Amino acid sequence: MNKSLFSKLLLSYILIILVALFAVGITLSHLFSAYYYSSKEAELVRKGKEIAQMVVQYHDSGGVLPGPVEQWLESLDRFLDARLLVINKEGFIIGTTVRSRFPHGMRLDPSEIGMVLNGDVVSKQGFHHRFGQAMISVGIPIIVDNQVIGGLLLNAPVSGLSSTVTSVRQLIIYAALAAVAFASIVGYGLSKSISRPLREMSRVTLEMAKGNFKQKVTVNSQDEVGQLARNFNDLTVTLDKTINALAKEKGKMENILDNMAEGVVAVDQQNNLILLNPRAEETFGVNVSRVLGKPIHTLGDGQELSNLLDRVLKSGSKGSEVMEFALEHGKKYILAHASSLKSEKETPFGAVAVLQDITEIRQLDQLRRDFVANVSHELRTPLTSIRAFVEALLDSMIDDTATQQRYLNVIHDETLRLDRLIHDLLDLALIESGKANWDLEMVDLREVVQQVVVKLKHLMDQKNLTLNIDLAGEELQVLANVDRMQQVLINLISNSIQFTSNNGEISIKVQKRDNQVWVEVNDNGSGIPEEDLPYIWERFHRVDKSRARHKGGTGLGLSIVKLIVEAHGGKVGADSKLGQGSTFYFTLPVPE
Repeated sequence: MNKSLFSKLLLSYILIILVALFAVGITLSHLFSAYYYSSKEAELVRKGKEIAQMVVQYHDSGGVLPGPVEQWLESLDRFLDARLLVINKEGFIIGTTVRSRFPHGMRLDPSEIGMVLNGDVVSKQGFHHRFGQAMISVGIPIIVDNQVIGGLLLNAPVSGLSSTVTSVRQLIIYAALAAVAFASIVGYGLSKSISRPLREMSRVTLEMAKGNFKQKVTVNSQDEVGQLARNFNDLTVTLDKTINALAKEKGKMENILDNMAEGVVAVDQQNNLILLNPRAEETFGVNVSRVLGKPIHTLGDGQELSNLLDRVLKSGSKGSEVMEFALEHGKKYILAHASSLKSEKETPFGAVAVLQDITEIRQLDQLRRDFVANVSHELRTPLTSIRAFVEALLDSMIDDTATQQRYLNVIHDETLRLDRLIHDLLDLALIESGKANWDLEMVDLREVVQQVVVKLKHLMDQKNLTLNIDLAGEELQVLANVDRMQQVLINLISNSIQFTSNNGEISIKVQKRDNQVWVEVNDNGSGIPEEDLPYIWERFHRVDKSRARHKGGTGLGLSIVKLIVEAHGGKVGADSKLGQGSTFYFTLPVPE
């Protein structure tokens, strides 16, 4: 309470009033006492002069005043409340009202009466050692024919005056106490009127610190404090709007950062992490709550990024830098654009890097290069064979008709192979471009399988393969293009025929699972190594030994199968064990 503004104001008002009243009381007391003493002194002088005139008539230079005069002086003593002494010019007492202290014939000390006998009116206040109390003493010279023949001394005790002054002082004290009480009431109200809005504003500021800007201060006055309260209310409204606007902007920035496809990493001047968006967390495989505020090298694989941001911090505001680096031992590639963070005064206080995952771009670029290389290789091999055999025939180096025929058959086979390769390439490009014409209709996959088996039966007979077909008892209708479905099945079944040894076995199974139709083609051929399974759907991928070029494939069949099935809303897959055979399957959704 002693530290509150209310108590300080109230105590200050009371203290000021007390000091003011004390000063006024002391001044008034002094003035009153001085006034009373001066009045008494003036009265004694005036009365003393009148008595001196009367004493002159009975003055005898060497004797004592007559008895009647003595009585008269005693009467004046009681009337004036003053002790009277009459002295001659030699300083001897010739008349007195205090015989016990000042008998007749007693000579007074010249220091007490010297100025009076010189013709001066003397007055003084103070303790009188002869009377043993405070007295007002007045000395009046008795002058006859311009000569001092004696003097009149009046000594009035001040005890009566002191009691009067004391009464006045008590009155002043009572008035001061009443004034203090009244001033305390007024000061209390005034202090409350000032401290209440301030205390209310203090409460509101605490609520504002908690985020509640809907509070308002009640305004009950039109003075400066009331104006301050109104201004404070306006401030809360403005702050509420400003903070809401900032919160919206912050929310926008957070949403943008959270939903960016690129990662964002920011550091301060000490290269400590101050920001990571979710994409950056995913890129480095960290949790932002665990690395925030720590050096950037705690990201593990982020040493290159740390070096980049360190260079940006050292270069200051000289622009941005770009760097490409690998993560996870080359499994992921990142392109980083880094620049400095600047304040309004263009003073750098950190650096930020935008991370773009270019792994897919790198993979696509590598696939493009591999595709070009594979196409070039696939085209060059038959062309080389054709050129060699044609040159041999043109040079007339072969006279044997059978050999010539064999050469021509090789040229024909290579030409057909080139035709298949080009056809598959065009088909693949057409499907990927999205310009393929898909005439979709309701198709029973069981019938499509039976049609394809009839077309490929002669190939299976050549290798004496056993075919097992397991078709569902009910119709398996799907929305598909008949020709493309036949192309998928021909590619899968032909693939199994090519890589199944003589007297082998091929199984085809068609069934419905949940809301999908499953088609499986299984063989007991050479199988596929486990490490090659994820890549068999890529273009020109060949498995050594079990996928030799002399088998006649173009290396694009499975890629075409994958594109056709996915274009119909389905999925493809394969399971295989080396030396035990392979199972290729695809699914298509059943229309509702």
